[in-house]
Amino acid sequence: MQSICTALLAALLSAPGFAQTGPDYSIHLTAKTDDGVPSDEASTEFGCTEQIYAVLTLTGLPRRRHDLEAVWRDPHGKDREHTKYPFTVRYDQERIWVWLKLHRSTESSLVQFVDPSAGMEGFVGEWRVTFHLDGELIGEQLFNVIC
Repeated sequence: MQSICTALLAALLSAPGFAQTGPDYSIHLTAKTDDGVPSDEASTEFGCTEQIYAVLTLTGLPRRRHDLEAVWRDPHGKDREHTKYPFTVRYDQERIWVWLKLHRSTESSLVQFVDPSAGMEGFVGEWRVTFHLDGELIGEQLFNVIC
């Protein structure tokens, strides 16, 4: 009897209208903030001096502890920043952000008044930020740094 009930439950859950949905992830990038919180206004181009936020919205995750990793890779394929963030899901939807702020070399500080991109040349081009949740790749976003 138990196997018949289990088969019936599995059939009901796979029927139209009872589709099981797994977690959903969305990523957007922005440099804009509203009262210190990254905006929903997405962008893919950023200036050399902007603080770039990668905003991850997670929906439908199990309510438990998770480990998030974000890796920022520069146009030359070098990992520039690596963030590890353990968190506990408490709500149906969680919003988490990480950021990247580029810094020019100290040798170019005096020249920046004449040439704002001085010391930032290695940062110009297409970047990639990837997200791993509990060790699994869940998404990436490409963006451009321009000076």
